[in-house]
Amino acid sequence: MLGFDFDDTLVLKGNGGAIDPQFFECIQWIRSTYGAAWGIATGRSLHQLIEGFQEAQFPVLPDFVVARERELYFPGQFGRWVPHDEWNTRCERDHHKLFRKSKRVLAKIRKFIENKTEAEWVSVEGDAAGIVASSSAEMDVIQAYVEELSKHANLTFERNSIYLRFSHRDYNKGSGLVQAAERWGVTPNHILAVGDNYNDLSMLQPEICGACGCPGNSVPEVRDFIEKRGGKVADKPGCEGVMEILSHYFDR
Repeated sequence: MLGFDFDDTLVLKGNGGAIDPQFFECIQWIRSTYGAAWGIATGRSLHQLIEGFQEAQFPVLPDFVVARERELYFPGQFGRWVPHDEWNTRCERDHHKLFRKSKRVLAKIRKFIENKTEAEWVSVEGDAAGIVASSSAEMDVIQAYVEELSKHANLTFERNSIYLRFSHRDYNKGSGLVQAAERWGVTPNHILAVGDNYNDLSMLQPEICGACGCPGNSVPEVRDFIEKRGGKVADKPGCEGVMEILSHYFDR
C-alpha cells in the first residue's frame, strides 16, 4: 500500500495545483503489477482535498483518504467519499473527551500565544483550536512551549510549517494509514509512505511503514529522519521527487 502527503509532496505551491501525468502512469503500473492500493494522508479537510483533486485534475481517485490527519474515507459510488464510521466516530469521541480534560492547559497555551507572540490562535469547529505563527522560527519557540506544557498522556499536536493543530495521540497520519491497510489485509512492512513536513513523521515511523521517502523540498528534520531510516531522499522536489522514490522501490 502507498500513502502520500498532498501539499508540497504531490502538489507544489505556485505550481497551479498541477501534478505530472506520469505520476498517475506510475501508480497505474504499480497497481496492475503489484496489486497495490494507494491513498492520500493530509492535513486538509475532506472538502479541501476534493477541491485539490479537481484543481490537479486527478484522472482517478485514490483508494483511501486520511483527512485532517485523522479521519478515514474510502471512495463510494458516484464519486462520493464514504467515512469509515467506526474509526471516525471513535476518533471524534476521543478528541472531544481529550479537549474537555485539557481545557486548563489549552487556556494557558492560548494566553501565551496571545500575549507573548505574534502568532494567531484559531478556533476550528470540531477541534480544540490551532495556531498560526508569523514565521517558522516563531513556531519553533511555540512548539517548545507546547511540548513542555502538554503533559497529558494523550494530548499532542500536528505541525506543518507555521501551522499547528492540537490532537489526540492515537490519531494521526500514521495510525490512519495502518487502519486503512486493514481493509486489504496489508501489514505495515508492506506500506510505503512519502511526506515532506513535520506532520508526516507519524506515518514515516518503522512501525507504520516498511519503506519511506521524501521529496527534495522536505524540511531538514524529515530529510534527516529518512536518511537515518535508510529510506529514499529524492533529489527533485514535489511530484518529480515522488516518482524518483517510486522508481527507487519498484522495478520499472
